[in-house]
Amino acid sequence: MTCRRNSHPCILPLGLGVLSLGFSCIQMLADASQEAATPKQHTERGAELAQKGDLKSAELELRQALDLAPHDPIALSTLGAILGMQQRLEESNVYLDEALKINPKDLGARRNLASNQFQLGQLSAAKENLEVILRAAPDQPTARLLLGMVAEEMKDYSKAIELLSSVPDQVRQQPKAVVALARSYYRIEERQKARQTLDRLAGQASAPEIFLGGQVAAQSKDFEMAEHLFRLIQSTYSDMAKLGYQLAGAQYQQDHIRESRHTLENLIQTGHRSSDIYNLLSWCLHKQQKFKESVAAMDQAIEIDPAKETNYTDLGLILLANHQLPVALEAAKRAVEIAPGSYQAAMLRGLVETKMNRLIEAAATYKRAIELGPDRPEPVLALALVFSADGKSQEAEAAFLSGMARFPRNPVLLQEYGKTLLKFGEGGDAVAQARATSLFRAALEIDDSLAESHYQLGNLALANDKAEEAVPHLETAAKLNPQSSKTHFALARAYRRLGKSGAASKELGVYESLKGKESETSLAESNFSTGPSPPPNAPK
Repeated sequence: MTCRRNSHPCILPLGLGVLSLGFSCIQMLADASQEAATPKQHTERGAELAQKGDLKSAELELRQALDLAPHDPIALSTLGAILGMQQRLEESNVYLDEALKINPKDLGARRNLASNQFQLGQLSAAKENLEVILRAAPDQPTARLLLGMVAEEMKDYSKAIELLSSVPDQVRQQPKAVVALARSYYRIEERQKARQTLDRLAGQASAPEIFLGGQVAAQSKDFEMAEHLFRLIQSTYSDMAKLGYQLAGAQYQQDHIRESRHTLENLIQTGHRSSDIYNLLSWCLHKQQKFKESVAAMDQAIEIDPAKETNYTDLGLILLANHQLPVALEAAKRAVEIAPGSYQAAMLRGLVETKMNRLIEAAATYKRAIELGPDRPEPVLALALVFSADGKSQEAEAAFLSGMARFPRNPVLLQEYGKTLLKFGEGGDAVAQARATSLFRAALEIDDSLAESHYQLGNLALANDKAEEAVPHLETAAKLNPQSSKTHFALARAYRRLGKSGAASKELGVYESLKGKESETSLAESNFSTGPSPPPNAPK
């Protein structure tokens, strides 16, 4: 007996019984029916399977539809959507692009394409497609939500807020959109609104999403909010070491040193030992003035990760703060050895060499730092200051002029060049004073909060018997930096010249109380954070 399939005889083997014969023919008829299905039927069946979560079978149905009708825009867009659901984004885009070439008005396909592009980081393309959708359907909520998230990624924070705030129901259902909205508020200095937005995560978002919100708060230096969010998930977050470290970092940044240390020590006691944990613990101990324990903790960090450069630079800073200069230099050299291309390691080495009065070596090190950080003004300034300290006025002036040419809007370069001119100018050098005065004023035009520039202008006015002109600058300098003894002394002199003996006596008393305990920090040293290497995704 035979049955027909595709017009070709299907010869059944001899000796089979009737029952077996019946099943074979039924299967062949079913296959024939399957092949006879139209592209539309395959597409509809694929869509039904996708709704049930059977994406692989759905994909097969759509491919069969396209075998029969390669240019069917519905089949193309549906297959693109199914591939996107499987995170095969680039492959998905091929079919969505083809569908839109045939039917540019398919807003669903365009939205799916924009979503893929957003996930792939193709922000400009995603933005263009979403704007096309919103021109056709201005109130389309999913497109507004997605365009808001694209705007946030593109750092257009005002636009992100406008779009995301317009679809609150959709944002509430998408924790990542909540985080994007909060980040946008932080970026435009709307901290209270950012906090209110992050509060929505509690009770509705998963632990990883709440953790992400905490990281956003930490990045925005809202460490109180970050700590609050991290605490919410202490019993549910899967990676307790990661969470504990971030929590301790937020506590440290709020100067809650005891709490931060306690968090870190609990992590260590429960078996969570990492280089980062010991590094942060070292800084906590340093803050508590436990020098030996701090160094021991940093040694543990180095033992766990001997190739991590920041452990050595952080150890060097702690040793430097405790006046252990030779050992600090060894730590800096080790950091340079491990990471010869590290800008921070070079800067630390130059700083220690400067403190040790190894000025020729420091100059060579800062020149290397300039090569490693060509877009940074700090090593240029440090080099100029080393030349100045070494009495090399021409080299110092050349370094300052080079820096000012490269960084014309850097006020500290202007300020320090002015101070150098006064240093090398002979007593009462009117030309040097005039040039310095111009530089201090230019620095304040860029940044009016520079206490040193205000002090210098006040002191110059005082030197030229212009006490009334000196007082406003000196009073401003004292407000900006109340711990500067020299400012209070100059202000006392100015008040005395103006006959304000009471005010003069008060300022002199402040000067005497400060003079015995202040130690001026070098500008080079101020380029380093006086704290730990920041946790991942946390601000410096």
